[in-house]
Amino acid sequence: MIPALLAIVLSSSPGALIVDNVLFYGDDDKMRILNTGDMVDIVDDATERYQIKYDTVFGELDRNVIVDLNSGIGEHELFIFSRGYFDDGEYEKAARLLEIFSRYFDASSYLPEALYYLGQSYDAMASRGDSFPGIELNESIHQHYYNGDIYRVIVREFPDSPFTAKAQYRLINIYRIMNLPWHDSVEIIAEELAMWRAFCAKYPETDEYVMALSETGYLERVLYEITRSDDHRSAAVAIFNEIISEYPNTVYAAYAIVHIHELTTGEQIYKY
Repeated sequence: MIPALLAIVLSSSPGALIVDNVLFYGDDDKMRILNTGDMVDIVDDATERYQIKYDTVFGELDRNVIVDLNSGIGEHELFIFSRGYFDDGEYEKAARLLEIFSRYFDASSYLPEALYYLGQSYDAMASRGDSFPGIELNESIHQHYYNGDIYRVIVREFPDSPFTAKAQYRLINIYRIMNLPWHDSVEIIAEELAMWRAFCAKYPETDEYVMALSETGYLERVLYEITRSDDHRSAAVAIFNEIISEYPNTVYAAYAIVHIHELTTGEQIYKY
């Protein structure tokens, strides 16, 4: 079971979920706006349109705006709708549906991916300055960020999922946002560097590995520019050469080549 980290509260026996904003005319002849994530009860599904009950009002809606959570296909339909909204950049709708999915289908094989994209939706909304539980503000750089609670659930509860490395990658990035600007703090930078090194050691076969490796090279270079230690310079060059060798003809190799060129010519990148 997933801990109660999500704000959404479902009714004790939900019947069906509205998956797209829709106008609803009930038998009281009043118009209502039903929003993505609202719950209704299906009274009759034998006709071309669902006969539904919303609060105490009865009416009908097209089938394509409702997912019956108790049907055999509901789990799959809800997951598809959720991911579709995320892919279309409608992060509020995606988050709303993924929250419900994560609570209602907490034994689903899709759950690690659903949680990851829920975290990604929160990340996207935080970057826009939206306000909701879990959003923090780094006042020094005037940047909002999501605190990463969902990613921690993935790392803790699903250690063997392919989305665990992705979640851990996001958590290290969140750590950086929390601690900028560095103000020449070797201790903070070294702590983040240790996180990237541990990531590379644990997840060498993942898509995120080369990105993490690039971050280790970058931080070694930052530490060199602060301390002027040849050990950090040599470590940075070795990492960048590894990227060039193992990941040629990629953007990561291009960055590595530029880093080595700038280290050779004495250019500075550290700005904090």
